[in-house]
Amino acid sequence: MKNEKIAAVSLVIIAIGSISSFLIVTYGKDLFNNPSDEKTEEKVIEIGDCVDVNFIGRFASNNTIFASSYNNTTDKAGGTPLNVFVSTDTSEYSPTEYYDYTNLINDYYVKGLIEGLVGLKEGDSVTIGPIPPEDAYGIYPRVGDNFTLSYPTYGEDVKIQFVDIITNATMPEEYIEYYGTGKTTLFVLRFDSYSLGEKTTIYPPWENATVVTKINDTKVWMYTTPPDDRTTDFTWTDYYTDAYGYSTEIIYPESTSSVTSINDTTIIVTHNPQIDDVFLVYSESNQMYNSYYGYDYYPYPYYYTVRSLTNETINVSYFDESTGETSYYDFDRTITIIRNESQNITSTYTTPDMEYFLNMVKNYYLPNLAFSVNEYAGEYLIYELQIEQIYKTSS
Repeated sequence: MKNEKIAAVSLVIIAIGSISSFLIVTYGKDLFNNPSDEKTEEKVIEIGDCVDVNFIGRFASNNTIFASSYNNTTDKAGGTPLNVFVSTDTSEYSPTEYYDYTNLINDYYVKGLIEGLVGLKEGDSVTIGPIPPEDAYGIYPRVGDNFTLSYPTYGEDVKIQFVDIITNATMPEEYIEYYGTGKTTLFVLRFDSYSLGEKTTIYPPWENATVVTKINDTKVWMYTTPPDDRTTDFTWTDYYTDAYGYSTEIIYPESTSSVTSINDTTIIVTHNPQIDDVFLVYSESNQMYNSYYGYDYYPYPYYYTVRSLTNETINVSYFDESTGETSYYDFDRTITIIRNESQNITSTYTTPDMEYFLNMVKNYYLPNLAFSVNEYAGEYLIYELQIEQIYKTSS
C-alpha cells in the first residue's frame, strides 16, 4: 500500500512537471509574474486630452526667448507647467474637473503648438518648429489686406479691408480715458457690404425700403421710402451697435407708431403708446450667463413699462428683480429720419481695440483668420517642450 501511494504521488509530480514545461514553452517567463503587476500603458497625447507641459518659446529669427514656464531657463528649473487643453476647436472647453486647462497660450490660440503636442508621450523632451506666423501669433496686416465674413450687424457678407495703418500716432481724444496719452498704431478698416442701386434695410420696420444711391472710399449714401402699408399703426424697431460690437434692439409697443410727416428730405415718425404698454429691449451686453462656460450668446429681453407721456417723451420704468430697484428712462416721442442719409463705411481702431476685434472675428466667425496685431505677430516660433503629465480626458 505504501509503495502504491508513492507511485501515485510520483505520477502527480510527473504530470505537474509536464504541464509546467508546456506552459513555460508556450507562455514564457511571464507566466510566473504576478498577474496584478500589469505593465503600465504608455500615455500618448490625443485631441481632447489635458496636459501639464513645461516649455521655452524662442523666436526662430534670433533664438531669443519670448516666453517660458521655467523660472530658470538655463537649468530648466522652477516655475509652473502650462496647463494645456489639447483642442483645435477654440469654442470648445476642457472638462469641468479640468476647468483651468485651456487651448489658449497667453490668451491666444497657437495652432502649431497645440497640433505639435499630438502624438507626444509622457516624459518626452522635444523641440517643435519653426512654426510659421499663420499657425502661431498671426500675420501682421498691411494696407490693402482684406478678409470677408458674414457679419451679423449687416446680415450679409462684408468685405473688410485695411485701408490705412498709421504708426506712432497720437492717441485719439476719445481713447485717452482708457489708454492714456501715449502713442499708438491706428488701423483704418473699410466695411464694404453695399453695391450701387441695391435695396437694403436700415430701418427694421421698412424692409428693403432703402436704396443705395452713391458710394465713395469712406461713405455710402442711401434714400429711404417707407412702404404704403407701413406708414400707420405699425410696430417701430430701433437697432444699433456700440463701439465694442454689442448690438441692442428696442421694440416699441405693438402697432403704436405712425408716419406723421414726410417730404423729400425727412420722415417724422410719432409713437403713441398707452400707459402700461411695454417696450422690449434686447442687448447682447445683457446675455444669459453660464457660471462655468461664460456667456450664452442669446440675449434675453428687458421689459420697460410706459408710465407717462408728454409731447416730447415717453417715460418708462424698469424693475430689476435682482436688486429690487426700479429705474426710469425717457424715450423720444418722435423720430426724425433723414431720407438721403449717409453712413461711414470706415472705422478707426487703436492697437488694443484692433486686437480685440480680430480675436472676436477669429473666435466666433473665422477660426482660420491669419491677421493679428499681437506683439508676436509675424514671428516664426520654436518651442522646447517637456511633457510632464497627461490626463486622458479624450476618452
